[in-house]
Amino acid sequence: MLTAEDLLRFSLFSSLSSDDVAPLLPHLVERHYRRGQLLFVEGEIGSSVYFVLSGQVKLSKSTLTGEKQIFDWCGPYECFAEVLLLESGSYPATAEVLKDSTLLVLNNELMPQILEANPALSVALIRTLSRRLRLAQEFIRILTNRSTTGILAALFLRLAQPATTPGQPIFVDASLTHRDLASMIGTSRECVNRAINGWKRSGIIKLVDNRLEIIKPYELAEWP
Repeated sequence: MLTAEDLLRFSLFSSLSSDDVAPLLPHLVERHYRRGQLLFVEGEIGSSVYFVLSGQVKLSKSTLTGEKQIFDWCGPYECFAEVLLLESGSYPATAEVLKDSTLLVLNNELMPQILEANPALSVALIRTLSRRLRLAQEFIRILTNRSTTGILAALFLRLAQPATTPGQPIFVDASLTHRDLASMIGTSRECVNRAINGWKRSGIIKLVDNRLEIIKPYELAEWP
């Protein structure tokens, strides 16, 4: 059974208390999706926000030439389509399930009343959307000022997940292929291969089981 403590693991709600998020619990529907399923397509009109309990979802957009460009991945305790949290509208991207996933789906129909009754929840939402806007703006700045390898370094830090235990390094899911990473920054798979292999030789990252551990994140952060 879903609890308020489960919701607090999502960054959107991490600054709140159990009492703050409790009003949302009756409105979250747990659904299971198989690998390859499309949750929605870019431009589709919708009214739902998604929260990942397990699995992985890929978000992509169409370029002017009709190609698909990946721009984000969502794993456990991440959410997406928050732009529809307050009102219905078009989805800004296409969402595809990459692994069998369990998601929480929240329809926005009752959100205005819930937010009016819970000011702390309203503030948390504003902070999260503001933070994501700043990150997007910073990534755009990086795209125009760094080399391709520097952009890849910034992408690694953006995709990095917290350490599973204290004292361990942050990491990137190794299920992301080099082709996927290349698609996200508009470069070739060969360029990604060279950069990652070079970082491995330099001890900046290390492949451990099914993840790429970032041993020296400060070097990636300063990569030109």
